[in-house]
Amino acid sequence: MKKGLVVLIFLACLILWGSDSGAQTYGNWLVSNEPGESSYAATVNDSGAVLGQFCFSATGKCAWLLYMDAGCADGDDYPVLANSDTASASLKMYCGGQLKSGLYRYVFENSDMVDSLMKKGSLVGFAVAKRAGQFKVVRFSLNGAEPAIARMRSMAEKKGHVAHTRDLNL
Repeated sequence: MKKGLVVLIFLACLILWGSDSGAQTYGNWLVSNEPGESSYAATVNDSGAVLGQFCFSATGKCAWLLYMDAGCADGDDYPVLANSDTASASLKMYCGGQLKSGLYRYVFENSDMVDSLMKKGSLVGFAVAKRAGQFKVVRFSLNGAEPAIARMRSMAEKKGHVAHTRDLNL
């Protein structure tokens, strides 16, 4: 019940964040591109995890982010195995801390590799290595990802957002 409530609150925030004319859906992806505000293209899976590319107006920086309930230590690095139905990659993320919703924010280090995975296939999965030999696995639909990301990036570029950097000050 608590996980469902967290998902509903997060989705409501995404919708409210882009509730004016800039919110659009592409398949399973939601895009918000309000002038002067942050932009994102994101999706939520059945377990309440969120995957998306977010561009922040306050910093002018963009990053691929993963929000999930698996805890992490702020600033620590985590190896990730990513796999779609057409490609796979070894990635690294770092922990961006816990949100008030209870979800933890992970920031991908290699945005070009994540970009490549988002453009191929219909499903992408991430196996995140945790302590003591444990893994957290999350999967997301890529239905609508490519046009959603292209739309968001087009608007973000007009706002002067730059590529991913580790120092996002999120």
